[in-house]
Amino acid sequence: MSARDALIVFLPEAEEAEPHWMRVIDGALVQAGVGANWLAACGIAALPDQARVMLVPPAALVALHWTVHPDLPVRQGRAAARLAALAGGIAPADQLFAAPCANEDPARPHIIALASRADMQHWLLWAQHHGLDPDLIVPAALLLPEPESGFARGEIGGATVLRGVDMALTGDMASSALIGDAPIADVSPGLIEGRAIAALDNPPLDLRQGDFAKRVRRSIDQRVIGRIALWSGLILLASLLIALIGIAKNYGEASRLDADSLAQAQQVLPGASDPAQALAEMEGQLAARGAGGRAFTAPVAGLLSAMQDAPGVALTSLSRDPDGMVRATLASAKADDINIVLLALQAAGFTITATPSQDPGGRTLADITVRS
Repeated sequence: MSARDALIVFLPEAEEAEPHWMRVIDGALVQAGVGANWLAACGIAALPDQARVMLVPPAALVALHWTVHPDLPVRQGRAAARLAALAGGIAPADQLFAAPCANEDPARPHIIALASRADMQHWLLWAQHHGLDPDLIVPAALLLPEPESGFARGEIGGATVLRGVDMALTGDMASSALIGDAPIADVSPGLIEGRAIAALDNPPLDLRQGDFAKRVRRSIDQRVIGRIALWSGLILLASLLIALIGIAKNYGEASRLDADSLAQAQQVLPGASDPAQALAEMEGQLAARGAGGRAFTAPVAGLLSAMQDAPGVALTSLSRDPDGMVRATLASAKADDINIVLLALQAAGFTITATPSQDPGGRTLADITVRS
């Protein structure tokens, strides 16, 4: 936001007094007046959305402190100056608000603006009541140029303000006890107006910070939303195309493998017309020859099922011969338990043989064969 279109309002000290205002367009003063009728005076219904608003509170209600901490880093010096200003205030620190300037040179003084929190709230509520949300709140005395010595004096918002090298005061406070015989240079209204306009883009000190910082309202840019939606759609479309291409490749590879498998199976089964039929017929032929997967799994499943009725029997070895014969060694403390397993196998329809023996520990062993 720039000062291309702006409104500067100088707040009065007295409640019944009227504020002074300046309308700025393209960095130039186009209209000024007194009172809160700036819209009617400018012939507009409302300020432009991007208009910059600056409040200038009365100098009598904002105390300025100049503190130098050349031996401290800038941030530490700024914090120390702020704490010193709060400690030196006439009201309790929790009722005061201290805002530092943005000075980054430790050799130069840190300027601290000290105001009552109640006054800050009052100014912002007054602005809200008049349809304003100030972007800046700049102390009046800082709109005067910094003098090399003595004081600079000017009329700001209908009140006389003086700025010295390390102090600022209003005209009614400029007693001889404070200023002595220090020279006073009057500042022209045009120079003050120019410095106020320049402060719109580069304020010497802004009270809208900390607890009183302006809340930024983020507006939704429909063009950005549209671009996000477009790119999201393109990403989803690309992801879908990649997935479809992967599925097509996998389907083609599976089809190729099925065709190769069928071609190899037809060397043994010329009448096979699809891989599933070829697999079933080959499994059947292997089973008839005592081979194939079913020739092993069925006897083993039957053996394990028969052992469930004889918990004292252990299976110590299991193997399969090339001709499909399943061989196993059973061990038990009692031969009767092994007989339970053998009888269960026979009852299930398996052909078995058994050769008994004993191991060195005295357990009964049985080397058996099982065939479907």
